[in-house]
Amino acid sequence: MRILLAIAAAAALGLAACSQAETEQAGADAEQAATEAADAVGEAANEAGEAVEGAVNDAATEVEHATDDNPATN
Repeated sequence: MRILLAIAAAAALGLAACSQAETEQAGADAEQAATEAADAVGEAANEAGEAVEGAVNDAATEVEHATDDNPATN
């Protein structure tokens, strides 16, 4: 009977250790995923800012051309 209790205790300790390692790995994986997501959001925001800047510059150029009264530059 004692041998069965010893085996059960060893199995329980093994499961606990495995579960702790899996928990730590899951935490590390989640942290990595959050870092990658933050980097992707930052990159997307940068690209959106560049697109907006280009659109604003294009619109300003069109307004400048539309309001230019000088026939030599129009």
